[in-house]
Amino acid sequence: MAKRILICSGKGGAGKSTVAVCLARALMERGSRVLLVDCDAGLRTLDLLTGLGTEAVYSWLDAAAGRCAPADAVLTESGSKRLGLMLPPPAEAALPDADAFSAVLDAAGGDFDYCFLDAPAGLTGFVPTLCRVSDAAVAVATPDAVCVRAASTLSSLLFENFPEHEIRLLLNRFDYARMRAHESLTPDEAVTQSGIRLIGAIPEDPRLTGLSEGVLPAAATRAAFQRVAARLSGEEVEFKARKVRANMF
Repeated sequence: MAKRILICSGKGGAGKSTVAVCLARALMERGSRVLLVDCDAGLRTLDLLTGLGTEAVYSWLDAAAGRCAPADAVLTESGSKRLGLMLPPPAEAALPDADAFSAVLDAAGGDFDYCFLDAPAGLTGFVPTLCRVSDAAVAVATPDAVCVRAASTLSSLLFENFPEHEIRLLLNRFDYARMRAHESLTPDEAVTQSGIRLIGAIPEDPRLTGLSEGVLPAAATRAAFQRVAARLSGEEVEFKARKVRANMF
């Protein structure tokens, strides 16, 4: 059964959908099978970032409502079953409760090792339901005071639903030069202010804006995602910056 990991953020613009796709690719390179579930009704993005979805007929809401089998709502890459995608309904609708949605994920996720639930930003709407059906959470934040404060607010909801060891902070768009110039938070500061232990930092990479056009991330970015993927898989991978290692495990 796939491990369900909630990819969430306290505010929009943190890059969680890009993180979900790149992290899924990193896990696939390690031999894992990943199901991506776009949970933002009416604002789907994962179809563009993965190149899947052009032949979509059903959403996960159709499966939850019994209009199709859960497997019929899973889109896969041609010739491969290692990456799957489930799309949200095209607009706000009466969303399923935790039991109904969990049943869909059980049925759809049987052939996968991981299931990433790409949540809407914030703490309300469908997010509490997603917390109840997930096994772990990765809170994505950029290293600025506003986004990290939003992650701190989000952490209260996460700690109500997950054990501490299953909650991690992922810093996105991290720029070492900006940190040295005191123009962004350090990883230690982000951990202290959010109250969430760190799983990794993804460097600022303008190539990520071209992900929907098939542009690959820079080598350093791919390496950073590989380190995070290894940690998600249970490996102890040290941080390069010594002073944040204590916040890792």
